[in-house]
Amino acid sequence: MKINQLLHKIPYGAVVTTAWLASHGVTSDQARKLAGSGWLQRVGHGAYCQAGEPLTWESAVFALQTSDDTGLPPLWPGGQTALALHGFAHYLPMGESTTHLYGKEAVRLPRWLSDVEWAGRMVLHSEKGLPVQLPGSFTDYAPDGRAFSLQVSTPERAVLEWISVTPNALLFSSELVDTFGGLNTLRPRRLQALLEGCRSVRTKRAFLVLARHAGHAWYGRLESPRLDLGKGKRQLCQGGKLDREYHVTVPEAMYRPK
Repeated sequence: MKINQLLHKIPYGAVVTTAWLASHGVTSDQARKLAGSGWLQRVGHGAYCQAGEPLTWESAVFALQTSDDTGLPPLWPGGQTALALHGFAHYLPMGESTTHLYGKEAVRLPRWLSDVEWAGRMVLHSEKGLPVQLPGSFTDYAPDGRAFSLQVSTPERAVLEWISVTPNALLFSSELVDTFGGLNTLRPRRLQALLEGCRSVRTKRAFLVLARHAGHAWYGRLESPRLDLGKGKRQLCQGGKLDREYHVTVPEAMYRPK
């Protein structure tokens, strides 16, 4: 392949792996030679970009998502990070510089990513009872000034992901409660499908308590009798009151007699 043809195929601001280059007819040896002659820039073991282009955490996620050809992302920006990308950042804490990625159980971040500073701090969470193939899980996000898009969690999936990895002590913190206050545009049909497919009883019960407290119109359109909410009582906070509707302990401020 001619060099200019290859460079035209690498999206501006993206990182590509040796596997991606191989799928475009460039061997590892050729990639090393292109890096040696200044056409490509090596960013770590098995990862390259076009020389001189600015890189961000999105550049790295592009490389990680294109390493999989199943049509479903092996990992993706989710939780607080996805909510921020969808415009809910003003409800999240200032200075949040961690990128929250979610992925299938076996997925690990590659070593080259831990050696670069431009990607910032990344935390990889497992999907925690939210299967990757659930409908309404992902949407495309195009970073500013880049020539590629990423698959990221929809707001509906992102809020469930955030709850799933939040310890009980922080479930009813102002961070989550305030965020829920701003989530008035969530889609009830998409939420219903995700909740029906979610395998974590804890995530579903906590979500429903927080959603009820926020009082948005979409909460009234959810069909909670169709959800598997498990059996028995669950303690979600110390010293709380037992919520009669969802059978979890909640802070006094969230309590609502049935």
